[in-house]
Amino acid sequence: MKLLVLRCPTCAQKLTPQNREVVVMRCANCGTAVSLNDGGLDTVPLLFAAPAVEKFDAWAPLWLFNGRVHIHSRQTQGSNKRARQDAEQLWGYPRQLYVPAWHLPTKAACQLGGDLVQHHPFFQQIEPPAQATVLERLEFVVFNVEAARQDWLKDLQFTSEAAPPQLWAVPAQGAGTSWRLLPRLQ
Repeated sequence: MKLLVLRCPTCAQKLTPQNREVVVMRCANCGTAVSLNDGGLDTVPLLFAAPAVEKFDAWAPLWLFNGRVHIHSRQTQGSNKRARQDAEQLWGYPRQLYVPAWHLPTKAACQLGGDLVQHHPFFQQIEPPAQATVLERLEFVVFNVEAARQDWLKDLQFTSEAAPPQLWAVPAQGAGTSWRLLPRLQ
């Protein structure tokens, strides 16, 4: 176990995580985004997505990667050529990949990341408003997308390559126990 002093690396202001499972937080004093990782604290550039609505509950942190997934083997029971073609079309070229940067159960994080990968939104960046284990999850997102296809997946072998992620703060509305993202899209 490692004990960390949670102070902003930029201004030394005390940082207060919203919950015990926080991955990224924003300094209330200077606005610096700070990521918690095995090595300690890192500052992260933070981009803000324009909201699609005037009122929303919070800014949800979302990792955005520019990358590519290479499926080496996708075996199913039976033959579903359409599912194989869909997989080839989805992963056949570099694309944006999304992973929630807040604590969500794995199933919910995979569902949200998979939905974003398949709908491929482009966020419109705005200026920051007034004060207001990522690669492993990326693999879960890819597997979740492939497992949801209308076939009987037996085995999936793939590799992924991704540039360093960008951290986006995306407008979000609480929806029961999860969040609904509300960015204005380009």
